[in-house]
Amino acid sequence: MRPSLFPRRSSLQAFFFSSFSASRPTHSADPLHYFKVFSSLTKDLSQNPRNFKSLRLLDSLLIQSHLFDPVTSIFVIDCLSQLKKVQRAKSVISHLKTKGNISHYVLYSLILDFVLKDYKITDVESLWNEIPSFESQIDISDYIIHVSRHGENHEIKAVFERIRMDLGSLNRDGSIALIASLCRINEGLLAKEIIQEMNDNDVKVDDFSYFLTFQCLCRDGYIEEADFILRKLVRTNWQIDISVYGSFLYALCKSGRFREANKLFNKLIKDEQSLSFQNRDISLKEGRRVMFQLSGKSLIPSIMVYEAYFRSLCSFGRLDEAEELLKKIMRMKIVPEICIYRSFIKALLSAGREDDAMRFLNSERLKGIVDSDELTGFLIEGLCEKGKIDLGFRILNGVVARGGFVNRVDLFNGLLEGYWKGGRVVEAEGLFGEMKKGSFGIVNLRSYKIMVIGYCSGDCELKKVTSSFDEMVKNNIEVDWEVYEAVMMLLCCRGEFDRVLDYLNKMIETGSFVSSLRFRKVFDLMISSRALG
Repeated sequence: MRPSLFPRRSSLQAFFFSSFSASRPTHSADPLHYFKVFSSLTKDLSQNPRNFKSLRLLDSLLIQSHLFDPVTSIFVIDCLSQLKKVQRAKSVISHLKTKGNISHYVLYSLILDFVLKDYKITDVESLWNEIPSFESQIDISDYIIHVSRHGENHEIKAVFERIRMDLGSLNRDGSIALIASLCRINEGLLAKEIIQEMNDNDVKVDDFSYFLTFQCLCRDGYIEEADFILRKLVRTNWQIDISVYGSFLYALCKSGRFREANKLFNKLIKDEQSLSFQNRDISLKEGRRVMFQLSGKSLIPSIMVYEAYFRSLCSFGRLDEAEELLKKIMRMKIVPEICIYRSFIKALLSAGREDDAMRFLNSERLKGIVDSDELTGFLIEGLCEKGKIDLGFRILNGVVARGGFVNRVDLFNGLLEGYWKGGRVVEAEGLFGEMKKGSFGIVNLRSYKIMVIGYCSGDCELKKVTSSFDEMVKNNIEVDWEVYEAVMMLLCCRGEFDRVLDYLNKMIETGSFVSSLRFRKVFDLMISSRALG
């Protein structure tokens, strides 16, 4: 039950009748006014659904829906959904659909997540199709594809949970899009569920979906599940190359199966050839890893196998083994990719071995084989992540003093973020100012996000937040939901509710909303801030 947001029950009807009359409705278009009244009316009807006087008041308010801005309309739909007033909600959605200032995907989401949130997808589709449209209609699969492409992590997972029992309602394109997006947010087990549903319904799963799911399961360390998907992949004649082997090596290390990882590595470098197989006629046995059943020569250089195993060992703190492997690579007279050095520096820093990381950097600088300034950048980034900002800056100044050049914006963003984490606001502002001048690369979305979210999380002047936010818009830097959310949370806490509604309406105009779930988050925030009380 939502908290009380309005005058006590004894004064409720007096307030209604001072603001509204069934015969002569108000013509005020103040959004907050409507928010307050609908919020209290919803609470009243939730407690007494048969209160006919309140129902008449509700209908008299809905007559004025032409006065509602888009955000007010969506809030009203939310209230009606809580009261199970499906037809009334449908009427407001129909009005919004006719006006055309909210995307059809958001409107569809209002039915899916608000109005019929506990209903089957077939019911959602039926109600949606009852609402007339001058544009081509969308369906659940179109909506899934849209959220998969543009949604935030929580929206992608939420839409899967919403249709989990109705996965069969998706067409093949919708299923494939959802698999890809779930893998992108490291939800491989959920992607595997969709694959299983497609297999059960004799819907063909494309090879790339199998591959994405396999890689995702490996990233999460799900060995058995990854092996299951790999069996499917092998039977499609997918090229089993270093990306497959490397992923599985990583999964074995993540799950703590280092002995098995070493066994696979030794198998792969046997005769200085990695193993692969175009598996047209292979018969896979149950109870044994697919990887250990593949055989045959390939053209994959052995150095790629070394590098994949090395990065996996570094990722999970097996530094002694990684160092021995690195020495072996060096003895092969082959120059490793730069990612090898980055992995080792990062692993040393993660283990708290900053001095060893410095010595490694100096040693490689003397050899002159790789770009030492780039290695220095890796070291500085790692130090920033550990909060050692001053040491990072001293190293950076040393590079500049000897005529080196480290001018990557991601490096300076790391320093900027480190200042905020350390509560060093003045220094963060100074660095950001230099970045805007072009002294340290060009500011980007991440630079502004760090500043705006930093301001929002601290006790700062509201003007600093809004000016940085407006500067993003002025410089045509795309504002993502994380920034919007941080700004609106701060505005709610400061009682700037008119500005919150203004931002929400602008987001609708620019198409920044992907689903209705974002509205619910802001509405709940306003309610918890007692904006409507």
